[in-house]
Amino acid sequence: MSRFFVVLYLILSGAIVFAMFIPQTAEREFSSSLRRKVQQRMMVSSGERKPVPPLFGQVAKEFSLQPEILNAIADHESGYNPWAVNVAGRSFYPSSREEALAIIEENRKKSFDVGLMQINSYWIKKFDLTPAEALEPEENLRLGAWILRYCLDRYGYNWRAIGAYHTGSPKNLPERSRAYAVKVMNKYKKLLEKSRSSEK
Repeated sequence: MSRFFVVLYLILSGAIVFAMFIPQTAEREFSSSLRRKVQQRMMVSSGERKPVPPLFGQVAKEFSLQPEILNAIADHESGYNPWAVNVAGRSFYPSSREEALAIIEENRKKSFDVGLMQINSYWIKKFDLTPAEALEPEENLRLGAWILRYCLDRYGYNWRAIGAYHTGSPKNLPERSRAYAVKVMNKYKKLLEKSRSSEK
């Protein structure tokens, strides 16, 4: 009988831990406390700001990611252009922050992606950020890292998680999701090989 209670205890404990750490509903996923947490995680005081290249390693460490995967996504999404904007599938590569914000303002009622990591307006709204905040390279990279971490935790370490970064879910546009994941993973593997060879 005691074994039964031990097993029951383990099952209930596991269910409680799962419920605590794996979002179950949209309300839970985007609660006020989670929004504040993400916003605070993104904020870096002016004294702590670093140029974008070394920031990839710093942000990767914060979110338990490899810098190569963040670099692969940034390379594929924006070509490392911090002011890149995509409006309903049409890409723009402005030369300044002001120009990027002007494009966003003109198309604010449409779906758009911004910055190094091409953060979608869906996420910007969910976390109560302004396009100007989400466009800043440091904040953009941190938000992209958060989204990727969320996808990995939710879908596992596989193509589905990488595809979900792009489409929101591996079930949304599955062919497009898979094709995106393949391209990013190819870049990631090359960057990883380069990093490993430079360490030797």
